[in-house]
Amino acid sequence: MISGARTQTNLLTFSSLLLLCLTTFGCSEPKEPWDLHTEQGRTLMEQGKFPEAEQELNSALTLAKQFGEQDPRLIQSLTNLAILHNAKGEPEEAETLLQQTVVIHEKAPNPETVDLAISLSNLGALYVTQKKFDQAQQHFERAIAIREQVQGSDDPETIRDIENLAGLFVRQTQYDKAEPYLIRVLESTEKANEPESPKIVEALNNLALLYRAQEKYDQAETLLLRALAIKEKQLGPSNPNLLGSLNNLALLYSSAKQFTKTIPLLERMVTITEEGFGEDHPRVSIMLNQLAEIHRLQNHPEQAIPFMQRAITIIEKAEGAEHSGLTGPLNNLAVLYMNTNQYDKAAPLFQRTITLTEESMGKSHFRVERALRNYAQLLRKMGRTEEALTHESRANDILAKNTPNSPTE
Repeated sequence: MISGARTQTNLLTFSSLLLLCLTTFGCSEPKEPWDLHTEQGRTLMEQGKFPEAEQELNSALTLAKQFGEQDPRLIQSLTNLAILHNAKGEPEEAETLLQQTVVIHEKAPNPETVDLAISLSNLGALYVTQKKFDQAQQHFERAIAIREQVQGSDDPETIRDIENLAGLFVRQTQYDKAEPYLIRVLESTEKANEPESPKIVEALNNLALLYRAQEKYDQAETLLLRALAIKEKQLGPSNPNLLGSLNNLALLYSSAKQFTKTIPLLERMVTITEEGFGEDHPRVSIMLNQLAEIHRLQNHPEQAIPFMQRAITIIEKAEGAEHSGLTGPLNNLAVLYMNTNQYDKAAPLFQRTITLTEESMGKSHFRVERALRNYAQLLRKMGRTEEALTHESRANDILAKNTPNSPTE
């Protein structure tokens, strides 16, 4: 072993069910040439200076090759370069480098080590980004088997790889396969912590979101309520950090069409956001939009209109009257006016929606098509059939343009 040997760190991990993120490495003394090239390369990579970073990391790799194949600095250099190529959008190059780390570990006298598990996990996560799901599954499963043997079934790194495997199944909508793994993650996390520990919240949320996708709403509700209670005890009832848990619960009730439970949660979210960020903060408009939608779904357009009006006012004040974030709310308010027979109010909003969407997203965007069809529907209600036909014809042209293999004349 060399002095100051590095601990290999995972290249890519699932920080939630569906999210992949990069991690970086720590550094320590002494400042040998390999250390200097490596640290400079990492710094440049973090700054987005990829050509300069690649030059430094390649210099580190050249030095590392002189230390021998089983020196941990070689594995670290290959992994650093894999991170760089992945960040540059060159997954094939990253794959080749990570495959080399696996081969090197497998040649060792005792290959079934934690370091091999790390390389397998890194390669598995890279395969996920490449949508090579079968290969990703094989690598995650092998990494888990090694970790269970070496570190134990409840070790945090073992559990992290189990989360990776569950996340892989979720990406493929194979929820039944993901479920036992997420149950195991929760049980292991509970075993390692007190019943009301904040460390349990992520595992509760992940399993609950899976249950929501499976439409197991009662089971999801139990888990989300528990997660919310833990965070409320930790943070208090009005902390903005509760918004994620409240939103998860509101989305669950909305999916289950339990709107009477959804509304008070959204109202509470509005209050917390107003108190934490100010009454005119753009985040408030998001909750108001959600409230308006829930009232619309209950066929209460009159109650939805004030929420949508206020949401638009907030966005205009914060971002300006031409901001692209207005296209959805303007369209939604116009539809509400149309459904309440307020045609004179709906018409200019549809016109504004079309113009703003064209300017911000292009004249052939699918949202332009949607706005044109909505406006055409209003024009028919107003008896302006010829104008409606004109807008519908243009909407059809956009649809044909955006539909692959659409017939052409």
